[in-house]
Amino acid sequence: MRKLSMLLITIMIMILILSVVPVSASSPPLEVMFEVPTVIPPGEGPFGTFTATGPAVDEGLVCPSGDTIAELEKVNGEQSNKGFNVQVTYVFTCDDGSGQFYVKLQVRIDQKGDNFNWTILGGNGDYEKLHGTGKGIGIPVSEEEVFDIYEGKVHID
Repeated sequence: MRKLSMLLITIMIMILILSVVPVSASSPPLEVMFEVPTVIPPGEGPFGTFTATGPAVDEGLVCPSGDTIAELEKVNGEQSNKGFNVQVTYVFTCDDGSGQFYVKLQVRIDQKGDNFNWTILGGNGDYEKLHGTGKGIGIPVSEEEVFDIYEGKVHID
């Protein structure tokens, strides 16, 4: 009887220990701001650079600078003459060699300006499990240039 009691106590302790250990750890969401001057040459995909600031950079979740290039673009709604929508995925490549992350933009361009929502879809290197969301604005610089400002939060799953 004593052996059975000890076995049950051991099993109960193991169950308690396993229930306290988290299955997966993720970082808390931290604020980040990306400043992204982008060139949009006729007949070519957009490209540029980025500078990131905020607690997410300070804590090492995101690198402070690098290059951007558009990989996927879809435009619709331009037939309405009231504006149009652009869906584009950018690859952000870090200058420090730590990896790349992929940012999907849902852009609305109309008489009110250039506004967008963004989502980080993951990446490679240090950014394989990076996720985040936010909002942004695009400020036209010229016919072929725009200065985008992304604000939001990121975390590591």
